[in-house]
Amino acid sequence: MAAKGWYWPVAIVGLLVAGAAANIGFMIVANRDATFAVEPDYYRKAVDWDRTMAQEARNVELGWQVSTQLEPIDGGRARLVARVADRDGRPVTDAAVVVEAFPSARARDIASFTLAPAGPAGAYAATLAHARTGLWELRVRVTRGEEVFTRTISQDLAAAR
Repeated sequence: MAAKGWYWPVAIVGLLVAGAAANIGFMIVANRDATFAVEPDYYRKAVDWDRTMAQEARNVELGWQVSTQLEPIDGGRARLVARVADRDGRPVTDAAVVVEAFPSARARDIASFTLAPAGPAGAYAATLAHARTGLWELRVRVTRGEEVFTRTISQDLAAAR
């Protein structure tokens, strides 16, 4: 005669295996589809939370402002122009402006580049290849000497007219 209750351990093992299989399936889908994205190096960013808050305080102390303009140009590209001004509205010149940019719809497609001085003082520009229309997140870092200013900006890229 078979022992009663043999099916409980089998059911528990079956549930554990099903949970693991579901997680593996989710991982495969998340890594295959560009619309799913995980913040790069998120653990380091969490550990450096105090440093991030200190940078926010430094941003307020500096009082700099960054405005961006993202416009479509031919061939599916876009031109990004950033203007940097100090607390009094004077252009910030001789700065290194680095931007990480990505469309919200394809957050995995992060482009990182340095903007070159352009046009009037305090203006910096670069061309983005493969720029899709829609909402973009721009993570701007301005460095001049020992001064560092950061800002995250959401910018809409409209279709070319």
